[in-house]
Amino acid sequence: MFTFSALIYDGYTQQLVKGDYENKTQFDAFLNAKFGVHVCMWTAKEPTQEVIDAILHASLVAKENSSNKPNLEAKY
Repeated sequence: MFTFSALIYDGYTQQLVKGDYENKTQFDAFLNAKFGVHVCMWTAKEPTQEVIDAILHASLVAKENSSNKPNLEAKY
């Protein structure tokens, strides 16, 4: 899931539009349904906060699991 942002011009005003969508196609469909004819002047895509939190949690769990394992030494 991503947060998409776009600065659009609808023929009258510029607007900053944001929304959470699975992909750009869904975001574009939303823009077309809401504004019809418009010019997209700028767009950005970033992970949603939920995705960022899940990545952080997975990273912390992996770090904790690796620190709980004893160091293995090679014997020759």
